[in-house]
Amino acid sequence: MQYIITNDMSINDTIKILKAGDTLLLKPGIYKEKIEILANDITIIGEEPSSTVITNHDFYHKIMSDNNECNTFRTYTMFINGNNVRLKNLTIENSAIPSNKYGQAVALHVQGNNFQCENCIIKSAQDTLFTGPLPANLIQRYKDFLPNYFLVDKSSKQIYKNCTIIGDVDFIFGGATALFYECKIVSLARMDKILNEPNGYICAPSHKKELQYGFLFYICDIICENGCSNVYLARPWRDYGCAAFILCNMAEHINPIGYNKWGNTNRDKTARFYEYSLNIDMTKRAPWIKVLNDQEAKDYLKSFNDFLGNFDL
Repeated sequence: MQYIITNDMSINDTIKILKAGDTLLLKPGIYKEKIEILANDITIIGEEPSSTVITNHDFYHKIMSDNNECNTFRTYTMFINGNNVRLKNLTIENSAIPSNKYGQAVALHVQGNNFQCENCIIKSAQDTLFTGPLPANLIQRYKDFLPNYFLVDKSSKQIYKNCTIIGDVDFIFGGATALFYECKIVSLARMDKILNEPNGYICAPSHKKELQYGFLFYICDIICENGCSNVYLARPWRDYGCAAFILCNMAEHINPIGYNKWGNTNRDKTARFYEYSLNIDMTKRAPWIKVLNDQEAKDYLKSFNDFLGNFDL
């Protein structure tokens, strides 16, 4: 069944009555809501992302109704736990920007399986997009703090096609196998930039050792706002974090080293970072990442695609 709502109606009220196979169409407008999608096989479509905006303003240190700080994993504007959920032509925004004022502020938190997101804008500053599941130690830490359905260590495959993802620090993070295909990855200039300090980090993967594939950025434009510089492509949030950048276009804001091992850790020994490019000087990249040759890049794309489920790469 198909439902149509306008911004004087509640998305959450309609989501509660949706059944598998239903589609929710959003008319243009600003929807100021915090959304949870727990059902499977749900589709939400806007008319186009610049005019169809779902926004909220929760951030790490905000005191919530239970008199506790919000914490990173309650800041989301939209939380998706259902499988086979699809989003298209939307903006999902956490308006708690800049990060030096608000800290962590998740726009979209996805831990359902077989998630698809097309032609969407996902916007915040720090921790914009979380691709679940949570790392095992956080599942234990938050067992009396977060709802039980947050605390499930289940695998998740996710696809982001022709999306724009905006943030500054670790703004794509988590442990899902996620494809970012022909996306714009936009780093914001940080308000508290300190000379010689990193200005930002694009992704912070936390994949388990047993998971063969993590994030793949394929034919993406990696760009920045004016004044943004010294940005790293990735740093491992946990041991064995996995990310690959293949045939991406990168502006000059990317630090030539490309990758950070995460402070004083030894994650350079375990991180699984890969890169293939036809027009970037790879000789300056961190020596502990794997620079792919032509055949290795082709093989990686094929095996990733087989694992993901034969997306049209």
